[in-house]
Amino acid sequence: MNALLISLEVLLGLFIGTYCIAVLQQLMLLGLRRVGIAFTLPIANAVQLLRQENLVPRGADFFLYRSAPFIALAVVALTALVIPLGPNLIGFDPSIGLFYFIVLLSPFVVAMMNAGWSQNSKEGLFSTFRAAAYLVSYEVPIGFAAIGPVMAAQSLSTQHIVQSQAGLWYVVWQPLGLAIYLLAALFVSFRHPFDSALAGDELEGGVFAEYSGVRLLLFKVALDAIFLILMSMGILLFFGGWQGPLLPGPLWFVLKTLVLSALVLWAGRFLPRLRHDQILTLSWKILLPASLVNITLVGILTLVIPGGS
Repeated sequence: MNALLISLEVLLGLFIGTYCIAVLQQLMLLGLRRVGIAFTLPIANAVQLLRQENLVPRGADFFLYRSAPFIALAVVALTALVIPLGPNLIGFDPSIGLFYFIVLLSPFVVAMMNAGWSQNSKEGLFSTFRAAAYLVSYEVPIGFAAIGPVMAAQSLSTQHIVQSQAGLWYVVWQPLGLAIYLLAALFVSFRHPFDSALAGDELEGGVFAEYSGVRLLLFKVALDAIFLILMSMGILLFFGGWQGPLLPGPLWFVLKTLVLSALVLWAGRFLPRLRHDQILTLSWKILLPASLVNITLVGILTLVIPGGS
């Protein structure tokens, strides 16, 4: 019963955090002078989508078209359970929690492919393969970037990784791993300017071209939530998770996650939008070799630094 209550608390926190991400995105677009509008616009957009008719394109696959948003939400919910908000405040605590997290990111590719393939349209088909290529390409650097903290902590348990940073956060001596992780997270969550598979000015909305109403709302919520979860995992891996002075652990975790999310969204506004071939080149020819270099450096440092951290 206690585990169930904690799981519900984690999912409630995920819902609130997703709203905060939507507000941060509006602040990036509107500026700090329109804070009130930024807080109300996500709610207005959600109400608008709820009032829309759930149209289904002619010739669309019945099961794949309707199941795609729910698969995306299921991925979000299951991955959130292994992120500890505080000491023992975790919905599901396996000894291989980080491996569980990375493996469960993969079905997000399935959700995107189901959404685009099932529409029976050119835009949806083209954007399906583009989105799948991005997700597969950038989940690899995310996994390799996470190996550094695992090597330092000598554990795949998310709680143990946080506890092993009591003396020194891993960001201090693994900045390359953090940079690779955050850049790959922008691609996996389709944040600007790496949203060409979904952008309305690229492929008429891409994967979501034929979605409307509640289904489109569920997809937008899932995308914001997956970004929040990736930022939360970044805090866990590199910034000591819930650890901090004076304030309660969960509050520190929330503050760190929101600050990191805001900085990443803000930095993304200054990056240029890349072509499809440049995006794949960045992953396989730059980030992947860089992540292997990072693993080598972390391995050397864990041998040199007393205690391995």
